[in-house]
Amino acid sequence: MTEPITPSAFGLTAAGVTLFGVATGLDPALLCAGAAGGWWAMTYQPVLGALDRVSRVSLSALVGGWGSPVAVGYAAGTGWLPDTVPTQIAGFPVALGLGLLAVDVIGRGLLRFAQRKAREASE
Repeated sequence: MTEPITPSAFGLTAAGVTLFGVATGLDPALLCAGAAGGWWAMTYQPVLGALDRVSRVSLSALVGGWGSPVAVGYAAGTGWLPDTVPTQIAGFPVALGLGLLAVDVIGRGLLRFAQRKAREASE
């Protein structure tokens, strides 16, 4: 049986995510927040293998790092985000939430949508 993810393993993952963010130009803080959301999402799942854990945290980090600036910019542009809230600060909880929802909600929802569209196209 595999061991649950430990804080030290998460620290190594966060260091790798930070280096990836520096290399790609994405905000490393948002990537780490997205990775933390993915790590949090794993607490709702049965114990996963090491490769599944790494892929889930990595995907959550990417979704949080890429999606957070878009979501916060949209919210600020449409008036959903008050002017008193700095957009850079608002990105952290948004990245955490996107990382939390990345695999189980957003990913599966996109797959269901694609299957429905493929079914409609074949009829």
